[in-house]
Amino acid sequence: MEEEKRNTPQSEPAKEKDGNWIDKAEAKIDETAEKIHQSKAYRNADKKLEETTKKLFRKAGRWWGKL
Repeated sequence: MEEEKRNTPQSEPAKEKDGNWIDKAEAKIDETAEKIHQSKAYRNADKKLEETTKKLFRKAGRWWGKL
């Protein structure tokens, strides 16, 4: 009997409250991620990573040709 009372509409607002909190957190994460992606530091790091990857694969290609 007590369990039925606990699972009635009183628990629904708590679920909605949790859902709202999760939605707000996801929005904040998306906003922050967008700021990071637009930052100059991120673009420079991405460019350096791309250059390094190309160099690595070129070197591996040369090594592969020597085998």
